[in-house]
Amino acid sequence: MMEEPEQELPAGAEKSRDESQQVDSILRSINAKGRYQVLHVIVLLLSTPAAGLQLFSNVFTAKAVPHVCAGPPEGSNWTDVFGHSELSNLTVVREECELILKDNSSVLDTAACIYGNDYELSRDASVVSQFDLVCDMDWLARLSQTFVILGQGIGAAFTSFLSDRFGRKTVIVSSNFGLLVCGVAVAYAPNAGVFVVLKFMIGAFQQGVVSVTTPYFLELFPMENRDLQSWLVGSTWGFSVMFLSPVAYVFRHSSWRTLQTALSLYSVVAVIQWWYMDESLRWLLANRKYKDAEKVIRRMARVNKRNEDAIVENLVKKDIIPIGGGEKVIKPSKKEVEVGATKQLSLLDILKIRRLLINTLCLWFAWFTAALSFFTIYLTATSLSGDPYLNFGLTAIMELPSNIFFWFYLNRLGRKRCLQIMFSVVGTGVVLAGIFKKLEESNSTFAICTLLASLWAMAGASGCFGMVFSFTPELFPTNLRGQAVGVSSLISRVGGMLGPFAGLLAKQAVWAPGFVIGLCAAIVCFLSLFLPETSERVLPQTVHELQAWFKNKNPVSNGERKGEIRGSDGIVHTNLAFSE
Repeated sequence: MMEEPEQELPAGAEKSRDESQQVDSILRSINAKGRYQVLHVIVLLLSTPAAGLQLFSNVFTAKAVPHVCAGPPEGSNWTDVFGHSELSNLTVVREECELILKDNSSVLDTAACIYGNDYELSRDASVVSQFDLVCDMDWLARLSQTFVILGQGIGAAFTSFLSDRFGRKTVIVSSNFGLLVCGVAVAYAPNAGVFVVLKFMIGAFQQGVVSVTTPYFLELFPMENRDLQSWLVGSTWGFSVMFLSPVAYVFRHSSWRTLQTALSLYSVVAVIQWWYMDESLRWLLANRKYKDAEKVIRRMARVNKRNEDAIVENLVKKDIIPIGGGEKVIKPSKKEVEVGATKQLSLLDILKIRRLLINTLCLWFAWFTAALSFFTIYLTATSLSGDPYLNFGLTAIMELPSNIFFWFYLNRLGRKRCLQIMFSVVGTGVVLAGIFKKLEESNSTFAICTLLASLWAMAGASGCFGMVFSFTPELFPTNLRGQAVGVSSLISRVGGMLGPFAGLLAKQAVWAPGFVIGLCAAIVCFLSLFLPETSERVLPQTVHELQAWFKNKNPVSNGERKGEIRGSDGIVHTNLAFSE
């Protein structure tokens, strides 16, 4: 594979390249896995169940309800429907979406369900029965989930941009409050149109939680602890979605409005996040908000039982980062601005660099394929043979194996190889599921094989999402990290919006959805060869640090990895300077 010509870095870029190593070393010196980080991770992940419950609530609030055409009301008869004057010797059969007039076995006439529908369950058991989204209106039920995913795409791009401009905490807390308000409002939707619009808004706020949580989590830790994000966030997500099935089972005899309200009220955890969480230290430093950064460092030191005054004093004394005590704020120099250390960037800036454009396009296709497989499998889980609550729960459980795998192997094998493994798993799983589903038509014993192959594919699909969420933010600088995840998530929603309609393709050829997803997964495995490995590199603070990756193929030096800090004067300072 041919290498791109190396680009000369501007004068002063060396200093910006050291900044991410400095932040990592500051975190190590204050105890990178101390009580402060543990409590922040717990509070941060409190919002994950809210995102999972709202994303898949449609599986149960808009579940299919068995129904047949309603009979004529009192005072009417079948002659009003078929126009036949004499029906005493004929039979009217009420099917799901049509009335059939028969003379013994011969069909004489058919008609639409002009008197509405009779449902097997109570009218308010589902959105489908509440708003009569059946027969020629069933597309609207599918559209509501598509609008959730469309909202996710718009929300991912918009909220991630806001998080890069105004901070991670602000967007996470605001999005959680948005989920609370819109989730409860959905439960009182008067008609299908309002329901769909509110679902779109839920999708947007849901991504405000998901897309910004990942960068915030990564920015809490230094390089060697970033693997925590993949398996810890992924496991929390898996347990959250698993929780939906038993909750829905408990409310199975209640109105869908009651279930929706119960799921939405969980978002009150936003109050805890607003009260306890600090802004991301990396974001504060990257945006030169030194006074706020000093407050965070002092609180981090206090909670982790370090001498806060000694730490801040040494940061100023060694010129590690320009933090001043009290009201002192050091503004960036003109040269720092020129090299991009403080410049507010957009994703278009990084796409102008050919090598980074290639990385971005490869990642975007990986996101598309991950979403296509993930939503296709999840949204067809309740259509598999057996109990729908059990099948959905089993599908959700299969989110956990990939996270266990990441715990043991993410750092050992690296990001690229783990990504290739996960896409191989989902590709083989969906192809086999399609084959077994075809064989199931002639032999019902293959139903269990279809279920097992689908669960295997779900384990891979979950791992695919986990890998793109972990890999993407590591390939972009701090001021673009949120936007990169957001725009990538937007691209993925194209695949996600196709997921609800996979069933329509399967009606034409039952093996087709698996074949399409399998082919896409194989392409991702090939494209991943063009991506750099990030497992032993510190998070880049600036574009120039990222460019330097392709100039200097080696990861950070051993000394810096162990905790030494290089000051702006070029001198390496050891963390012993921070001892109490």
